[in-house]
Amino acid sequence: MPFAEYLLLLMRQRDPSTRVTSVKRSVTEQARLYRRYKAGVSRFPAAPPGKSKHEGTPGRGGYSIAFDIMAQDATLKWAGKLWESWGGRWGGRFNDPIHFEI
Repeated sequence: MPFAEYLLLLMRQRDPSTRVTSVKRSVTEQARLYRRYKAGVSRFPAAPPGKSKHEGTPGRGGYSIAFDIMAQDATLKWAGKLWESWGGRWGGRFNDPIHFEI
């Protein structure tokens, strides 16, 4: 994902604390995150298992075309707009500002 790598490079220039927190997930990991979200433990939303763009099982609801990046709010907003200008989808449009999709 050359565009994702370039986005991360630019984000780190603005905010050195920027880090990738999630890319490809198993169905089991997605289920754990979804349970935490439904229980109110997670600060960020999570899709139900089989519906996440992070899952990497073609034919079973996922293609691993998403990644999460933690950064300062202003950096996420800036990066989200940039990512969208490149044709990507940013989760800040649906209450998940750390989420980026190809």
